[in-house]
Amino acid sequence: MALLITDECISCGACLPECPNEAIFETRSDAETKGNHVGDGQGVGDNIYVITHDRCTECGGHFDEPQCAAVCPVDNCCIADPAYPETTDVLLEKARTLGVRVLDEKQFTELLQNL
Repeated sequence: MALLITDECISCGACLPECPNEAIFETRSDAETKGNHVGDGQGVGDNIYVITHDRCTECGGHFDEPQCAAVCPVDNCCIADPAYPETTDVLLEKARTLGVRVLDEKQFTELLQNL
């Protein structure tokens, strides 16, 4: 599933450069101005960061864990968005659509062996 940023967000900006899909925006209006959809009730008042589900792949195709959650100084601030349940396959296909080269298991194993 795509992630969302809770109202606990302190707008520190740690997550912005970490998102490989540029799915995080400083404000809801910024995301929407750029043609992205933000879940209902998220980023209300434009005072917390938002994640647009159109671009969020939970870092699938890039990393083993969502980087926004990994770098966020606030516990449980970047969490799964229950409004957008997506399987790993759906998230990886979204990553491919966004132009991310996603390795299958065989390709990944070969890559590791060549390091």
